[in-house]
Amino acid sequence: MKAAQLASLGLVAVAAAACGGGTAQLATKQAAPKAPASNVAAAGSTSTTPGRCTTGDLSVRLGAAGGAAGSTYEPLVFTNKGSATCTLDGYPGVSFVAPSSGRQVGAAASHNSTHAATLVTLTPGATASAMLQIANEGNYPAATCSPTTVSGLRVYPPGSTTAAYVAFTAPTKACSTDVHELSVEAVVSGSSGA
Repeated sequence: MKAAQLASLGLVAVAAAACGGGTAQLATKQAAPKAPASNVAAAGSTSTTPGRCTTGDLSVRLGAAGGAAGSTYEPLVFTNKGSATCTLDGYPGVSFVAPSSGRQVGAAASHNSTHAATLVTLTPGATASAMLQIANEGNYPAATCSPTTVSGLRVYPPGSTTAAYVAFTAPTKACSTDVHELSVEAVVSGSSGA
């Protein structure tokens, strides 16, 4: 097109806009910029908070045993076997397990509040522990206890809904009723004498 024709078209567009046609207005509108996606971090900020340790992140075992007044004390030792840092906070769930069925035997462990629960951060290979008290089934009348053989412990790391199995070195007797033979403390950093 020639310059005169372009100028003429520009005058037509301006004239149409002045008459209410809105052509010039439409030609100058631009799309509004899109907001950033909600999962994008603001500039300069990063999330460094490690997630909770899952059962799959951990190996669980019993540490060195000690005894006093009709009970055995053994730390449940949690080791981060994963490749990322994770955290534990609170009390593990613990119960006896039947040898053939794997079913829970007796009452789950009660919580011993000797010390407050605190957040424990586990780098890969690091350990945490929770002291477990196992009262001797012989401390209770047979009619109240109804002793039976157990093969180990079902252990739920704090906040987990999937359990690990910790086998005893030899079959053990435990109360099959709601007698509370087990008591567990909150998780602390380190292996507590393991």
